[in-house]
Amino acid sequence: MKLLEIKGLTARYNAGEVLKGLDLCVEEGEIVALLGSNGAGKSTTLRAISGLMANVSGEIVFNGAPILGLKTAAIARLEIAYVPEGRRLFPGLSVRDNILLGSSNRRGAPATQLKKEVDAMFDFFPDLKALEHAYAWTLSGGQMQMVAVARGLMAKPKLLLLDEPSLGLGPKIVQQVFKIIAEIRQRGTTVLLVEQNASVALAVADRAYVLDAGVLLVSGTPNELWGNKQVRAAYLGGLAASA
Repeated sequence: MKLLEIKGLTARYNAGEVLKGLDLCVEEGEIVALLGSNGAGKSTTLRAISGLMANVSGEIVFNGAPILGLKTAAIARLEIAYVPEGRRLFPGLSVRDNILLGSSNRRGAPATQLKKEVDAMFDFFPDLKALEHAYAWTLSGGQMQMVAVARGLMAKPKLLLLDEPSLGLGPKIVQQVFKIIAEIRQRGTTVLLVEQNASVALAVADRAYVLDAGVLLVSGTPNELWGNKQVRAAYLGGLAASA
């Protein structure tokens, strides 16, 4: 079943068009990766889905209903959660409070239920348990990324949008974060992932799209993309090496 379908998506900033008629889809239960160099339009795609882009046209259909033009809060209530590039935590709030903020789209949820769910996040991210009362600004980059993902999961999303989860992290922490992403899918959440580290993204993805200057260059399974020598040399090998 198609959970997300995008047709003819265009997006503009002041400098010009960033997306130029993008088509893609995400099936329920998949991990789908968006790959490409800086400026390819990957993060813009996630922002458009989340309602954070003003100059957008085309079609975005989620769970059978059009969502282009809806406000960000309304899109969040449809069970789409966005974990932005750079984590965007509240530095003066505790780890627990940052995670709890992810439930803000679930109006009327009992406080006792939310407490249990935050506790469950500490079970899922055991490295954070001893840090639940620490201020977010004291955390390492990997710890911040885990808090950001946990916050996104508190929204109970059908679709989790992850923007550059490996950014600024060491290789061992990157592997840990991507193991968590695979486990998130196993728990029933569909994932659309923007990532420059092609090797780690394709290790967990079912399918991937490679964007170039706002245009879809090629799509396919990880094996198909690695098997395309031209694409691998121009986009995948370089991205993996530079991450």
